[in-house]
Amino acid sequence: MGKDKEREILLRRIFYKDRDFYKIGKLSGLSWFDKFEAKFERDKYAYFTNEEKKEAIEKIILELPDEKFIEIVNRVFKEEERYVEIDRFVGKYYYFDLNVGLKLDNKQDELKKEVWKALEETKGRCYYFLKAIIELYKEGRWDKAYGGATWVDILAKIRELGGNYPPPRDLALLKSYKIYYKTGSRRYPTHTVPEEIIPLVEEVLNQYFKGGCNS
Repeated sequence: MGKDKEREILLRRIFYKDRDFYKIGKLSGLSWFDKFEAKFERDKYAYFTNEEKKEAIEKIILELPDEKFIEIVNRVFKEEERYVEIDRFVGKYYYFDLNVGLKLDNKQDELKKEVWKALEETKGRCYYFLKAIIELYKEGRWDKAYGGATWVDILAKIRELGGNYPPPRDLALLKSYKIYYKTGSRRYPTHTVPEEIIPLVEEVLNQYFKGGCNS
């Protein structure tokens, strides 16, 4: 996964409002955002069209150097209290959590150790659960509105893979390592492995399976 893709995932994860993207563009001095100034300054409910939002995010992703990107993202994020469903980002290039904010850092080696610990502490019982979520992601079967996989799809995929569903205590352990998140809504719950860590988690799962330790 490249740096541009990491930026896109990160921006869409921690910002929900079009005004946030507008602010990032304006504060960064990107001239493309000037044409929306009257609209956003006049109307507190102003928003981009779908195409405008897509282009706004692309401008931020492609035109800002790392130092400016990190500075402005942190500045806008801290302007108000926010609820972030997946509260950590662990990429090859960027790291984010609610305590330190966004910085240029690669903590994936630490994350890899945490995935191994989770597999060992659950004696491999979480293997098929994580594998199912990742396979559904690769098949394009995550929920389009909320992200993540539905319970029904995960159960069906685990059966297809020949595994068993892990007990609740194992899911709690995965949550504690921030490898897995329950996402969606109360009415439409989904289950997610953060997108930027999927390649790493899949790599560890494959290594674990080849070692004959799956359960």
